[in-house]
Amino acid sequence: MIDMKVTMLGTGTSYPDPDRVQSGILIELEETSILFDIGAGVYHRLIQAGADLESISSIFITHFHIDHCSDFLMLCQNLWLGGHDKPMKIYGPPTIKQWYRGIFDIAFPYAQNRLMLNVRVLKEHEAVQTGEAIISNVPTIHGTMETRALRIEWKGQSLAYSSDTAPCRDVIDLAKGVDVLIHECNWMDGPNPEGVHTTPSQLAEIVEEVAPKKLVLTHVSPEVVDKKKKVLEIINRRTNAEVVMAEDLMSFEI
Repeated sequence: MIDMKVTMLGTGTSYPDPDRVQSGILIELEETSILFDIGAGVYHRLIQAGADLESISSIFITHFHIDHCSDFLMLCQNLWLGGHDKPMKIYGPPTIKQWYRGIFDIAFPYAQNRLMLNVRVLKEHEAVQTGEAIISNVPTIHGTMETRALRIEWKGQSLAYSSDTAPCRDVIDLAKGVDVLIHECNWMDGPNPEGVHTTPSQLAEIVEEVAPKKLVLTHVSPEVVDKKKKVLEIINRRTNAEVVMAEDLMSFEI
């Protein structure tokens, strides 16, 4: 059986980190490739990974904080310069059309009609199909920003991506039983703003309930990275799943 290949293009946050760019995940399937988020530095990571840009048929932007979408225009410019002539679907929360019009009208008007981009609102709990893959979504809890968590299923293989979220019942239910859960761990336990991000102890409770085969931590701040050993110890107390802290360009198959 052909496996789903996952490359963690960007695993950092908005905080500067010399080793980590912002959020982006490449999922390569037999017939197509899909991007989950495309923050600053992700286009460069795509090139470093040797990704086939022509194979990308869909991009899912989970929300419009700049660390999840800022390299979209860079990708479009380089696809245009390379003569890209294949359709590509761009999914995101309801503000996606306003965001898309704004960046193209101001920064890239001469190429707006030269790429075959189909921009679509990803409604809450909607499932969409890309090739043989089914991608479903739920809203997360991330301050006032409307954000989507994603689950992809393809030929019996499954992966869930939390995007940015505080502990969220909808995200837990979406992810239950997946092969791989990719979940943010933005900051350490302690006094933090409520309803924005997830800590190691909170993630330990989440993974215990979701019961994935593998947990991949992403969106990790420099503080979390510096305390990697402690973070993994906290989570491993509550799960028998394989637990890893992602690094940029790390790849694995499901």
